[in-house]
Formats: sequence, structure tokens, C-alpha cells
Amino acid sequence: MIHEVIVTTVSKDKEVHIAPMGIKIIKDDEIRLVQISPFKPSQTLNNILETDMATINFTDNVKVFSGIVTGKKKDWLLNESKKKYVPHLENTNTHMNVKVHKHYDDSVRPRITCRIINEEMHRPFLGFNRAQFSVIELAVLSTRLGRIDDTKVKDELQYLKIGIDKTAGENEKEAWSWIEEKINKYFKKQKQYVRKSPV
Repeated sequence: MIHEVIVTTVSKDKEVHIAPMGIKIIKDDEIRLVQISPFKPSQTLNNILETDMATINFTDNVKVFSGIVTGKKKDWLLNESKKKYVPHLENTNTHMNVKVHKHYDDSVRPRITCRIINEEMHRPFLGFNRAQFSVIELAVLSTRLGRIDDTKVKDELQYLKIGIDKTAGENEKEAWSWIEEKINKYFKKQKQYVRKSPV
């Protein structure tokens, strides 16, 4: 099973990087491990390989996912660790500090398994409602623009919007609007490109 989370990492120069990502929690000889599979190239991958550390943030604040993929918001509040772990998001429900256990290289998407060295719950995670699910799905879709069929993007947007219309609060509506704006700008550029193309 893949969990949609926010992964925080630090570079060797102590610069924090924040990225949404799907991770797996697996068992190896009864030990729980976190499997992170970032694409090449990525800052998350570079940071993990440089420091052997990361922090997994389980959060129900979908504005974090939306803000990162759209660039609308970057200055997320972080809590520094007294034990020199990678910082976690201040508004996270639960966070896990992890350390690299094994690295399986790949030309496209390496797999990195990590031991959980610290785990803290800050507030209960009650699950995603339909609107939050819609925001996360659209956030992922917005990172695939130009790589998947435009018609599929439009169809998915219309379908996912049902969840927004029926169950969204103000937080989810704002998160959705950021991604919708990004997608609309993409389609506007596509139309301009078509007009300028020779017949």
C-alpha cells in the first residue's frame, strides 16, 4: 500500500527540502521499514544519499501538497529536532524520522529502504474526506501535464471536482483553486502554441 506523505530532507549544507511523495511501509524480519522511491533526478534523492536521513510527515492539510506542486506557498513552518533529526512539518499529524537501511539503485526510480528511528503522533489522523482525496489526486495529475493525454486531464479534473463541490471546507477549496489555476495556465499556453504553429 502506498501512503501519500510529505518527505522532508536536508542537504549537506543544511538546506531543508520539502516534497510530496508516495511511500510504502514494509516489514523485513519483523522490522518496520519505510520505502522511499524518488525519481532521478530529484533533490530529495540527492539529500537522502548525502545525509542518510529523512523525515516522513503524515498530514491531512492538503494545502501542503497543493502549495508545493504549484509553488503557491513554500515557507512551511518546521519544527527542529533536538536530536539532530531532519525537521518535521509543524502542522503534521504524525512524523517518522528515518535513516537509510539499504539503497537499490535504478536508472529511473531508485528504492531506498529506511529504518524508523523515531516516531511521534501530534494529533489523530482521521482519514481523508472526498475533497482532500480530490486535491491530492489533482496535485499528482498536475505534475504529469504534457506527459499524459490532455483530454484525460480535463476528464479527471471534472470528475474529481465532484468531491470538492460536495465535501470541501475552505482549506480544501483554496488548495484546489491553486492546482486548477496551474492546469488552466497550462491549457492556455497549449492553445497559444497551436495558434502560432504553421498550418
